[in-house]
Amino acid sequence: MNKEENYTWLKWLIGLFVAVVVLVAFRPFTTVKSTERGVVYKFGAVNSKLGEGLHFVIPFVESVKKIPITPQEMDLELPVAENGAITKDNQTIGANISIFYRFNDAEILDLAKNYGVDIVKQKVQKDTLEAFKQAIGQNTIFDVAQNQEKIRSQVKKMTNEKIGEYPVVIDDIKISNYDWSEEFDNQIASTMKIAQEAKQQEQQLKKVEIEAQQAVKKAEANKEAERLNAEAMELKGKGVRAYNDAITSNQRNMELEIQLKKLEIEKIKAEKWNGQYVPINNYGPIPVSRNRANQGE
Repeated sequence: MNKEENYTWLKWLIGLFVAVVVLVAFRPFTTVKSTERGVVYKFGAVNSKLGEGLHFVIPFVESVKKIPITPQEMDLELPVAENGAITKDNQTIGANISIFYRFNDAEILDLAKNYGVDIVKQKVQKDTLEAFKQAIGQNTIFDVAQNQEKIRSQVKKMTNEKIGEYPVVIDDIKISNYDWSEEFDNQIASTMKIAQEAKQQEQQLKKVEIEAQQAVKKAEANKEAERLNAEAMELKGKGVRAYNDAITSNQRNMELEIQLKKLEIEKIKAEKWNGQYVPINNYGPIPVSRNRANQGE
């Protein structure tokens, strides 16, 4: 190999090296993922949209900005302060809000030409906070806890309505860590104390009512016992009188029977008497009937 051939090879190597350096320095190729879209700017003006894949970009002439089309998360913190949400009963509410939004694939060029990503994100943030304050303003502070899901749905719906024609969609909103002022905490503590005292008084009143009812029942029971006792004594008295009457009646019946027996005996004596009178002789012999003597012979 002569000197001319060596010089030719050297030129090729230098040229290749320069080309590689140029490619690396100016990056004329770009890759777009499936989760994003590329917007081509030509001399600073929006020119076209790039789908997923490898694309050539003219150095110094074209540039590419990539915009995600998958849901993005934006976290907001609304403190309990002057800018907090005001309830129907004039209490200040704070909360943490997570916004899940996405840019519309079909409107990427409109987004890039007329708005810009940062402007749309600021719009989403502003409209979400306004929607949250409006939803909170429809509830008292005592209703917020039980209406959390309703409030979340209202905020999502109102935010999408406020965004209107902007090339962005709110997929979901989550609201957590509701907070309120220290004054309201003190008010809750005071209210709970009053409620507890009222409950204790109510329990004491119920206790007194129960004791009174028990006293009434006891008095009624004593009265009933006395009535039953009186009835028992009355029945016992009637029984004693009936017993005494029965004894008296039996005695009378016995006396009557004795008199009847005496009369029967006198009757029998009268039937057996022969009509002779037997004189009473205290010292002499008793006369004997002659007929009876003859009968004896």
